[in-house]
Amino acid sequence: MERLTSHSYEAILVLVLLACFVLIAETAALFWSAVRLDRHRIRRSLPEIAALAVTLYITILLGGGWKLFLNGLPPYDWMAQERTLAGAAAICAGLFSMRRTPRRGGLLAAAGILSLPLFDIFLPISALFVLGLLTGRVLLLVRHVHARRAYEVTVASIREGLDLLPDGLLFARADHTAVLVNITMLHFMERLFGRQYRNAEVFWQELMAFDVPASAEKELREDAALFRFAAGDVWLVQRVRLPEDLDGWQLTASCVTELDNVTRELEAKNKALGATISAQKELLTRLEETERHRTLQEITSRVHDVLGQRISMLQQLLASPAPKDALDTIVRIDSLLEAVPLTQEAHPATLLADMTDTYTRLGIRLIRTGELPRNLRRARAFAAIIREALSNAVCHGRANEIHITLTERRLRIRDNGIGCRTLHPGGGLTGMIRRVNDLGGRLLITPSPHFELDAQIGEKQG
Repeated sequence: MERLTSHSYEAILVLVLLACFVLIAETAALFWSAVRLDRHRIRRSLPEIAALAVTLYITILLGGGWKLFLNGLPPYDWMAQERTLAGAAAICAGLFSMRRTPRRGGLLAAAGILSLPLFDIFLPISALFVLGLLTGRVLLLVRHVHARRAYEVTVASIREGLDLLPDGLLFARADHTAVLVNITMLHFMERLFGRQYRNAEVFWQELMAFDVPASAEKELREDAALFRFAAGDVWLVQRVRLPEDLDGWQLTASCVTELDNVTRELEAKNKALGATISAQKELLTRLEETERHRTLQEITSRVHDVLGQRISMLQQLLASPAPKDALDTIVRIDSLLEAVPLTQEAHPATLLADMTDTYTRLGIRLIRTGELPRNLRRARAFAAIIREALSNAVCHGRANEIHITLTERRLRIRDNGIGCRTLHPGGGLTGMIRRVNDLGGRLLITPSPHFELDAQIGEKQG
């Protein structure tokens, strides 16, 4: 320790002042850690206690050693035991805290080592190093505290955070007195009314009574009001009663421009979709009516054709002068009186073969040239026309010889009957014309001297 006396009084005084500053800083650090004991265990204050003890003994060593020298007392091994305990405590506390804060713990451990009496031979340089290490540790602690405060939730930070929100907020007590209003809500008040409100109920009543279409259009909803401003933006103001434990009110003003645009677009599309659905329903109704009418026409035409054919057969059977077998006649008459089939008819080729066989048995000479078209739809139409034409030729024309000419797109029927002086389109003739028209063709009729039909189907129907 005699090395302290080798320096001037002014130098030692500077070191003592520096030690006092470090002592004050360490005392503040200990106080800060003690204040936070409600959240941290006491073991987190041990490094501050050890650092304060080392600083205190360094300060006493620097100031007291020079004083002993001036009083003529030997300063050898002065407070060696106390300084050893303080240094050892600093070393242990530093090593222990290095798990959480490596840099601060390392600085404290190094300061504890240099403060041991073992390094008194390097005084006052060793003391200066100790003070420097402790000063660096305090600076790191200050930066840590500042960083923690940036993340701590305080009233000021809450208010600052609320002011940064894009939505307006107003919290009020049960008596509607405003407790907190953020900047966005204040701007909304000034934009709508030109003033600010500190009472939630007054502000809400003003919102409900607002009627300035030139500034904004208002649309009332349940506990809410929608304002469409002339500038194009849309705001939704809502009022909510806070839970009973809070006992107050919350008013929010949110910009819902994009949501409102999407909603209005969806409403327009839903309206157009509704109109389309209504039109489709009407079209479906008409289609059903048309289909029923077509089905009824088809059934009527089929009944007319089949009954006409049977009547002509029955007439021919009864009027034939040829001798008749009673049993065979009864069987034929019974088959002619069967119910008219309204389900799907047999294949057109089968129908044509049955008609040819039946009329031939009745003594009618059928001369057929060609075959039915391969197209099934056209073949069904030709078979129905042949059936009606045969019935008319036998019943009305009194013919006993009928010529049928078939091609893929043409049907020609000619008989040797008495013909028809006056043509009166009825159910049968009308049905034949409709069938030909449905195929995109035309039907030519020659009523005299013999009845002749010529159905020609257009080439586009191939």
